[in-house]
Amino acid sequence: MAAVHTEDSNRSGPEGRGTAFAFDVDDITYEYNRPTITGAEVMALAGITPSEGLIQILPDGTRKTVDPDDTIHLVPGVQFKRRPRFKRG
Repeated sequence: MAAVHTEDSNRSGPEGRGTAFAFDVDDITYEYNRPTITGAEVMALAGITPSEGLIQILPDGTRKTVDPDDTIHLVPGVQFKRRPRFKRG
């Protein structure tokens, strides 16, 4: 896969050539070389199994479940979190 884990994103160049699209998963920044990514690719890069699940934090603060086959557009500030587990008892 074409992603890199980084602590600070250094983006340069015109879109499509050398441009890195950054996204955060659980406060860790990853860079990807294409403007779209699937939910499965985000999970794989972050070490999250599909059974654990993933949510996207939208700009207005709401949360959306991300399915493995979802296509996500990597815009500045896109953030994800591992889906929280709820236990009874």
